[in-house]
Amino acid sequence: MKRNIWLVLSSICFLMAALLFSAAGRSRDEQLAAQIAPGILRFHILADSNRREDQELKLQVRSLLLDQINKGIAALEEGSSDSAEAVESGPTGLSDFSPAEPSDSGAGKAAVIRYIEENASALERSAEEFLLASGKSCPVKIEVAEDYFPTKYYGDIRLPCGVYQAARVTIGKGEGHNWWCVLYPRLCFVDESLAVMPQDSKEKLRRSLPEEACRAVLRPQPKISWKLSELFS
Repeated sequence: MKRNIWLVLSSICFLMAALLFSAAGRSRDEQLAAQIAPGILRFHILADSNRREDQELKLQVRSLLLDQINKGIAALEEGSSDSAEAVESGPTGLSDFSPAEPSDSGAGKAAVIRYIEENASALERSAEEFLLASGKSCPVKIEVAEDYFPTKYYGDIRLPCGVYQAARVTIGKGEGHNWWCVLYPRLCFVDESLAVMPQDSKEKLRRSLPEEACRAVLRPQPKISWKLSELFS
């Protein structure tokens, strides 16, 4: 009997310690996220529902929009004066593309946000036309807003959980499971097996983050030490 009581009390103590560890880790992560968030823009897309066909359409719309946005960003980074040519026209293109003004050092976060906001209507229309061609009629809304994101690893990069600005895409009611990545610096990979930060994105991250925060993000950290935290998060 005493042994059973001891086991129960030990289990309770262990769980309390684990929860405290998880809360402390989450708090540290959120503080770090607050430091690095000004230099990062996420991409966040929500499906209309959790039905299989809606989830499949979400991924197809994701690929379509990321392709178009990345072409627009590439045009900014190349300093093209006619960046409209970088985006295909047609049923799924941006025939009324509005180029944002590039900076001398390439497209920064502000330029990427400006590009998305100025082209939101064309991007929405492109996605809606694609959905209609796929047999689904529903609105698509694109906006830059703040969202809470969980911790994510990209090879030797660790982005902590916290609140970040995001280009949020809502398909229909937006009641289905979501998909997300980092739009700036470029970390959006359709194939998750390739999710390693390119060197040019690392350099952009270094330039845009405080030195101490940058070291914390770019330092390789083993995932195993956070499994307990993830279990109780």
